[in-house]
Amino acid sequence: MTSNLGEITNHNTPILDNNILLVFLSWGKCVQSQLSGYYKNQNVNKIDIDIIIFFSGSECSVSTKKGYLHCLFGLGYYYNKFEIKSGNYITDKRELTGMVLSDFVYDYLATSKSITFQNEGDIIFTDLIVKVPIDLSSKSNTKKTFIKGTLMRNLFIPYKNIFLEMMDNIKQKDSYRTDNNGHKILCANWDHFNSILISENMNEKKKNEYINPTAGINNISIGVGSYLKNYFNESERIKIEENIDKLKEVYSTIKFDPSYLFSIIENASKHLINKDDSTIFQNSLIGKNGSNPLKKTILLSAKERQNDFASWPYKLRLTKKDLLKPQFEIKRKNKKSGEVNPKQNSTNQNKDVEMYNAPKQEDFILRNMRPQIVTEKKLPESNMDSINEILNYLILVIEEDYDMPSIGKAFELAHKHLRNIALYVDYMWEMSKLANIYKRKNPNLGLSLKEKEDLLRKVRNWIKFPSNKNQLKLDPQK
Repeated sequence: MTSNLGEITNHNTPILDNNILLVFLSWGKCVQSQLSGYYKNQNVNKIDIDIIIFFSGSECSVSTKKGYLHCLFGLGYYYNKFEIKSGNYITDKRELTGMVLSDFVYDYLATSKSITFQNEGDIIFTDLIVKVPIDLSSKSNTKKTFIKGTLMRNLFIPYKNIFLEMMDNIKQKDSYRTDNNGHKILCANWDHFNSILISENMNEKKKNEYINPTAGINNISIGVGSYLKNYFNESERIKIEENIDKLKEVYSTIKFDPSYLFSIIENASKHLINKDDSTIFQNSLIGKNGSNPLKKTILLSAKERQNDFASWPYKLRLTKKDLLKPQFEIKRKNKKSGEVNPKQNSTNQNKDVEMYNAPKQEDFILRNMRPQIVTEKKLPESNMDSINEILNYLILVIEEDYDMPSIGKAFELAHKHLRNIALYVDYMWEMSKLANIYKRKNPNLGLSLKEKEDLLRKVRNWIKFPSNKNQLKLDPQK
């Protein structure tokens, strides 16, 4: 931890009280990780759920020599469901008392595409995160009704069991006790990217359980005490811990309806009013020179950076193959000067990532509408001497879960062969268009289940309903 000493330049903000519910719908996508990880010495095949629910009570942004750290503290719950063998699913979870987001992670989340609540600046619902203030007293009854309905349908009902499990965990006597077990902080910064830091003072049995690897997290290690001392003085650390104690007291004692989980927010708001919220938040909605800010306001303490954007460091864009290598090989690769990955050599990387995650309509993106993580593989070889062979080749590629750039190459190849056969086919232009769209997507991301079904239906319709306008160069029966 000594490498961090002297890194601080100044606190960007004081520690603010800001009681919010912040949900990271897929932590792996939030940190652009392709890591599946390990569990009890077994490889994780795939991760189905990797959600973080966080009842935040205080926050702070810290300026360092490397950039800004955006910190939040409260009651967190990392829940994952994953497959270690074919059909063998495991659920695991980790309690959290804090999160540290680097400026590039924060900016990626703050610029993610909105799904709903576009006109509610203090409420955020994107394909990556959900943020809602615990205190909604400033909202009209009409707005409250809309907020309740949207969150119930798209958050509390789909993840009901996880919320209930978390609320049960909060009620446990020894949960979230920083005095006994110290902090458990999930970091997404330069030195501890996608890692959890815990305290050496944690109960030995709990420590041995907690430190075991889990799906989706790079590393779990001891050292949180030194880490916090680098950034916060003693009085600030005491304030953070007192706030966590207050949150535990509130959320462990409030009554709520298990069939109406929005009642958690309603009843917690009676005890957790955001004193700092009204003035600071209204100011945060106004950008420099009165312009509209470029980013959503996830944390009030980040308001000074509304129109700043930190790019994602290339060395943290590791591929799945890199993550399976010994750690020293990864470090050696990152130290090579002038090394460029041609598949990621773009100044618009963050825009690309945003583009393929963007919702197609102003509604909640269900899990089957999200891109799947896939491994890169070589396109199959096939005869394409007839239109049917060309279209069946596309169906094969779509069904076999290739990444989107490979699917784009397959459409490009199909279009090339089609032009050798036909002067004109009515879907020839659309085939070329799809090739251009998918070739620009990021590697290692496959089609969502819905997009896969739609694309298969489209190609099958080309086979099923051939147009009379087709003008073939060769025998159409060939």
